[in-house]
Amino acid sequence: MTQEPTISHGKISESLKRFPLQLLKFYPKSFVLKNGLIYGLIRNPEGKKLVVLGEKAAVLADPFKGITFHDASTLKVCDLTLENTQCLMDLFPFTKPIPLLRKWTTIGTGDRLGLATPGHLRAVNKFPVRPVLAQQSVRENIQTGRNFPGMIQDAAWGVFLENYQKGYGADGDHLKTFQEIKAALDAGVSMVTLDLSEKLNPKAFEFSKETLDLQFREAVDAEEMKVLSHLFLEKEFHLKGPQGECRIQFDEEELKRNVLLYQKAIDFTEEAYEFIDSQTGHRPTIDFEISIDETPFPTTPENHLFFVIQVTQRGVQLDSLAPRFVGEFQKAIDYIGDLQAFREQYLKHSLIAQHYGNYKISIHSGSDKFSVFPEIGRLSKDGFHLKTAGTSWLEAMRLIAEIAPPLYRQMHEYALSVFKDAAKLYHVTTDLEKIPDVHRLKDQELVALLDEVDSRQLLHITYGYLLNAKTPEGADLFKNRFFHVLTQFEEEYWSLLERHIEKHLISLGVEKGEEP
Repeated sequence: MTQEPTISHGKISESLKRFPLQLLKFYPKSFVLKNGLIYGLIRNPEGKKLVVLGEKAAVLADPFKGITFHDASTLKVCDLTLENTQCLMDLFPFTKPIPLLRKWTTIGTGDRLGLATPGHLRAVNKFPVRPVLAQQSVRENIQTGRNFPGMIQDAAWGVFLENYQKGYGADGDHLKTFQEIKAALDAGVSMVTLDLSEKLNPKAFEFSKETLDLQFREAVDAEEMKVLSHLFLEKEFHLKGPQGECRIQFDEEELKRNVLLYQKAIDFTEEAYEFIDSQTGHRPTIDFEISIDETPFPTTPENHLFFVIQVTQRGVQLDSLAPRFVGEFQKAIDYIGDLQAFREQYLKHSLIAQHYGNYKISIHSGSDKFSVFPEIGRLSKDGFHLKTAGTSWLEAMRLIAEIAPPLYRQMHEYALSVFKDAAKLYHVTTDLEKIPDVHRLKDQELVALLDEVDSRQLLHITYGYLLNAKTPEGADLFKNRFFHVLTQFEEEYWSLLERHIEKHLISLGVEKGEEP
């Protein structure tokens, strides 16, 4: 890694004051000397800006687009646009997302607001892990009014602000169509999470024996059955690792049900894999994750093993796979279920992954699952990929409760009014009756709502409604005030995020310190 020369932040700050910037904040970590010019981030009343400082000829020749000011030296002030983001990645390659899953234990930190990256980085920088900072689904982007290019843009500038040079990922999460995959790839993601929920046939495990046989005969010919029998029947899969061992067998009925459950999903996985290869021209530039967790029942080890053997037979190389675990992985709250059953099932999933490609097990809806984190960390021999998404949003709401109680009360009340509609998009067991009346709570008592199960879920799933709420005249009801607080108190926000993500990693058994 090339170490840039050190510069005097004090002198730079004084130099900037000579220009008409209305300087509100100076971000010292971001200031670096490159090719004879000084680059760094500031904030003025319009928001964050890139500044380029140096000799007039060099500043004018610099590729960043901005407004120039002249004094003893020349200053260029640049908006954080997509065009300037590309310049940033060209000049500072560490700001460009890269594939990570094969080499590192990873945590997807999902930033719905585009403001959380510094806080996330301050946490992960203490551990031998790597962050997937840009991680959004199409559904999330629709609700927040963002898109994949903007998602990566926000992450890149956050990386630059913190001068984080260890590498980060960008995940096009829960992609379901070639069109969605292409949009994410065109934006520059380093990871694709393929969501197979619409290609699965869960009814295969509800069919009567008669219906099962009929459906199977229509779907699979005799030659295909010979191959399937050779792969799965009359054999025992004995999987053994440092954490334990398991034995898996298939009978004919179970084999048929798995075929009907996954047939279309396997075809689509192969097609998507080939499509990604055709779009990138170089497969290793993209981490490839499969999500089979969106089913009405847990993914059994037999389901997992059948699926991975089938896709491997077709030449698909997985980097991670997300099963649906036994128990409940609901949004923003701890695990609900039998810990021993989870432990036994997770071990089997982990052993399958180790024996059939050594890919990562990916834990979706992974935020705040503190009761199972120790087992995940212990049983994941070569690491794991944990996905969190709502954490940055809920910590933002925690800040609102602390700093702007009247705004929090208004947002809370609105969330209650739209909860029924929001709950159609998520599986939650929220009991609104258990949430205290916010108008009967003192200001200092509001923040405690962010530690309660029902109020956490209320706020978690209504984020899109809150960000898009309008007055009768069409003005933003909460959004401007919400972002104003986050901007004015960004260091406090980042500290909340740092503490919360650090708590996750410690609970997962990741020891602080640099990688070996």
